[in-house]
Amino acid sequence: MSEPRSLLSKLQVQSGYRLWLVNVPRDIAEELSAGAEVELVSGGEPHDGVLAFFDSSEEVKVLSDRILEGMAETGLVWVAYRKGTAGRASGLSRDVGWEPLAEAGWRPVRQIAIDAEWSALRFRPKHLVKAKPGSQFA
Repeated sequence: MSEPRSLLSKLQVQSGYRLWLVNVPRDIAEELSAGAEVELVSGGEPHDGVLAFFDSSEEVKVLSDRILEGMAETGLVWVAYRKGTAGRASGLSRDVGWEPLAEAGWRPVRQIAIDAEWSALRFRPKHLVKAKPGSQFA
């Protein structure tokens, strides 16, 4: 595991943020809360960002509206998926399984490694992202 501030830094979470964790593995949740100046909140409470972990594309379909509901355009939306064989078996990868977010007008802008098992994608509203010429998002 990395230092809490290191993972929070990767996630672009700033001191004082209110972060909603969805389906986060216990060890990662503990890492995020250990000595961090971040308030972990429940769904329905005001928050500055969300970190949601998914084991299947079906979970993305079920939860995508909920995690985007009430999210400010400038809010942090991170979705995590398993790397490697487990990720492929789940129907999730960097490029696959996020259609519900795309249909809601959000697109991936950044990818990070959370640990040896999990990767995460940050999503932002499409109209706030300047696509590079030739990109599939241009």
